[in-house]
Amino acid sequence: MRRNLAHLLSLAHERADRWLVAELAAAGLKGLAPSHGDVLACLYRQGEATMHELAAFARRTKPTTTILVDKLEALGYVTREASGTDARCQIVRLTSTGEALRPAFDEISRRFVHFLYAGLSREESDTLERLLGKVLDGQSTNNNSKEQKHENDPDHLRHPQRDSH
Repeated sequence: MRRNLAHLLSLAHERADRWLVAELAAAGLKGLAPSHGDVLACLYRQGEATMHELAAFARRTKPTTTILVDKLEALGYVTREASGTDARCQIVRLTSTGEALRPAFDEISRRFVHFLYAGLSREESDTLERLLGKVLDGQSTNNNSKEQKHENDPDHLRHPQRDSH
């Protein structure tokens, strides 16, 4: 067997990204990119979050998360304000415009899960997630970087609950 995991992951990511971009455009969600999904998912789940919580949820660096939140704020989907207990800490919340996106976000997320797992049984998709989690764990351990270690939580990878295949 050829060792082409990186290539296959790259192709899967590219196809998933193209699919999401097309779905966002079809839904008329101008300005949103697939990378905004984790920030929105976290806020839909929690209602509000600190920048640190958003970065952890999305497994992104704080500077990258700041860029994502800046764009969402510019589009009118979120607001930021200083925490009442720590002025250095910013709390991010959805605006009414951001809340109004939720039905489209949920529907696109639901279809995305089906797109991602097309052709796989429930058992195969669970195995795939478990094995990819092990790969990420190994990279975090071997890399000894500041990246957050994957917690092997399938909901952390895909936010909506998937239906049976």
